[in-house]
Amino acid sequence: MQKSYLDVKYIKTSVRNLQVIAIQNGLRKKTLKQYNYICNSEEATVKNPSIKLIVFVIVISILFVFTSGVIYDVLNTSCIVPINYLVWEATRPLADCDYCANVTKPIILRNITRNDFTKYAYSSKPIIVKNVTSHWRATKEFSFHMFKRYYEQTIRSYESFDEGCQFLNFKSDLFSLKEVFNMPDKRVRNEPGQKPWYVGWANCHADILAKVRQYYKIPEFLPEDAEFPETENIFFGYEIGAVMHLDYIPRLMWQGQVKGSKNWSIAPVPECEHVCHKFQYYVEPGDVVLLDTRLWYHATSIPKGQFSITVQSEYG
Repeated sequence: MQKSYLDVKYIKTSVRNLQVIAIQNGLRKKTLKQYNYICNSEEATVKNPSIKLIVFVIVISILFVFTSGVIYDVLNTSCIVPINYLVWEATRPLADCDYCANVTKPIILRNITRNDFTKYAYSSKPIIVKNVTSHWRATKEFSFHMFKRYYEQTIRSYESFDEGCQFLNFKSDLFSLKEVFNMPDKRVRNEPGQKPWYVGWANCHADILAKVRQYYKIPEFLPEDAEFPETENIFFGYEIGAVMHLDYIPRLMWQGQVKGSKNWSIAPVPECEHVCHKFQYYVEPGDVVLLDTRLWYHATSIPKGQFSITVQSEYG
């Protein structure tokens, strides 16, 4: 069971990296149009097994032209990735490059009210709102051990991940939240000689979510009529941060920097690289970052020696 779980996580990570390389090297969405009929049995089926096999072989052959290194692992699975990361990237609509034209740094806002924020609310430009989370209880009380205590003391706390709640290990060698909370203390503290780690997860367990929400608030400047998801995400760890990626989410993203600082690197989608720029910016404790992560490739890293904790969610 554990080996199967690790294989799935590895394949998802491998294909996610593969898709970015393939698109950057010119793979077009029409090429992979038929891919949906291979894995997504809920939306479509291929009645003729021989056609299914032919399509599968063609797709893998094309990918092999653009990439290498993970093909062996992909071919040894019955389905590449059930949730179709590859299809989402390969078939997403081409972006209107106006969203990133002449953007070379984030918009910085201070003491912003909901009324003043209206003109920025649904912009795709990167925004930092200063000194938002400073009054949150989370800034004093959020810690590795607080989350560990909540999960270890709550019955069936890890079952939500078996039911589809997302856990992201990024570049860490930790494949579940339970593994994270079982780390030796030296690694938890990122002592010299220990591997740095960084993970994130959707805080879906109702009891834990209710407790954790007592420590922070949805930013008050966000639109009053905006829709919000039923849960928020927690990210914490040292140094390595998130790899460069797009998010396949239905809304805009906000992320509150609770503890530590974070470096953000963002880049436009490939079709806009000729008119737009990649750049970096620095986020401090108390800041809230707003970014359309569906259009901006983004990666993060944490300054050496700092422990970063953030709360992230969506609005739209």
